[in-house]
Amino acid sequence: MNKVALVIHRKPDGAGLSAIYRALMFADELRRHADDVAIVFDGAGSTAAAALLDPTHAQHRLFERVRESVRGVCRFCAQSYGVLERIEGALPLLAEDRGHASLRQLLVEERQILTY
Repeated sequence: MNKVALVIHRKPDGAGLSAIYRALMFADELRRHADDVAIVFDGAGSTAAAALLDPTHAQHRLFERVRESVRGVCRFCAQSYGVLERIEGALPLLAEDRGHASLRQLLVEERQILTY
């Protein structure tokens, strides 16, 4: 079994939309093979998390397939990008490292980290 972390930093527009799609597709592939995958939305990726929660978003259904693998969204970044209210209560908020998501924790868990 592989232990993988997918960290999404991209906004859901332009090339970022393609990168987010690829991250979600990879998460789905990993899950289908019983690998241990954790998805973290960090930085501008917090805007992607908010967009994916919208049922009318083109990638919403794919997001729902992998949603239980979402570790969470960086609280500080969600606040900075103005999407905290849309995420709060819908997805876990991460603030282990001085208000930010701890990426080091992913290393402690011996995960391979891929960034999108």
